[in-house]
Amino acid sequence: MNALRRIFAITRKEIQILFARPLERRIIVLPPVILMFVFSWAATREVRNVDVAVLDRDHGAWSLELRRRLEGAPTFQSVREVTNMREAARALDLQRVLFILVFADDFSRRVEAGQPATVQVLLDGRRANAAQVAHNYVAAILEDVAQTTPLAEERTARVTPRVRVEAINWFNPNLEYTWFYLPNLIGLISMMMGFVITGLSVARERELGTFDQMLVSPARPTEIAVAKLIPGGLVALFHGTVFILGAHFIFHVPIVGSLATLYAGLLVFAVAVSGIGLMISSFVATQQQAFLGCFTVAVPLILLSGYASPVDNMPAALRALGEIDPLRHFLALILGVFLKGISSHSALVYLGKMTLIATVTTVVAIRMFRRRT
Repeated sequence: MNALRRIFAITRKEIQILFARPLERRIIVLPPVILMFVFSWAATREVRNVDVAVLDRDHGAWSLELRRRLEGAPTFQSVREVTNMREAARALDLQRVLFILVFADDFSRRVEAGQPATVQVLLDGRRANAAQVAHNYVAAILEDVAQTTPLAEERTARVTPRVRVEAINWFNPNLEYTWFYLPNLIGLISMMMGFVITGLSVARERELGTFDQMLVSPARPTEIAVAKLIPGGLVALFHGTVFILGAHFIFHVPIVGSLATLYAGLLVFAVAVSGIGLMISSFVATQQQAFLGCFTVAVPLILLSGYASPVDNMPAALRALGEIDPLRHFLALILGVFLKGISSHSALVYLGKMTLIATVTTVVAIRMFRRRT
């Protein structure tokens, strides 16, 4: 009980210091709100090195021609073949491909006869911006192919193409960009705030000269370390909650899956990033160094998470390294909860990986803190 009282007392002091000055309160509250609106309305990304798949029930000349056009386009990195809808659904679900072209068994015959022919495109709506750009690329390729059909060449160049794209957006029917960006921002902002709050905590104590005073108090180094972890985790949970509420009630992003699963993931993720923040604080002596350390660690984690580019497009070594990135697993979990109603098995896999990372980061952070005291 004495240990709990000491941890509670130090935690209360940390929270009071955190909100003591107007500048610090503004730093905590304003950046996430500004970023939420800027990223939601202004962010866009170019699509390159895209993996796609083809479900060809036709195997005719024109479906093969379209596949050759895709393989020759610089936008698409690889074109794999799937044999049935179950395999196609799994490829989209696991984000192995951005979209799947589905050719009906009479596609080439209808194109050759000048009859209306449709190519179905199954898009991963969780990556809304990339899916929309990819849809436009496919439509342009189809229009070009349509102009080379025998009947089109016999008529004028102004003939309306008889090949059209039927786009079906999985997990995000209206292809809303905010449905992709806002769930991801929950992870990004929660991570940054957890890093900064915990990372600056010890550095601030050293600069103010209160760190040595804390060490001669009845609290043990382990108790001090645990107390230092708690405020960063609470701030990460707070900002995660703000973004969840804002995404759902202001920007109308649906929450298809379990809210309990979402908060379980957010809690474990907050512990993991707070542990990393405490590790950073153990290396630095000033708050400026802590800021630089936080951003130095955060940028690679964001790049490895799959937020900036698909994980499958990365080299094998980076994909393997990304397995220790808590942000990667949290983004996969949160997008699954928001947009597709993630299965219990998949949720447990992501939660298990994050729990392992959180355990390791917390234990290592406490040991590093004890060695520096």
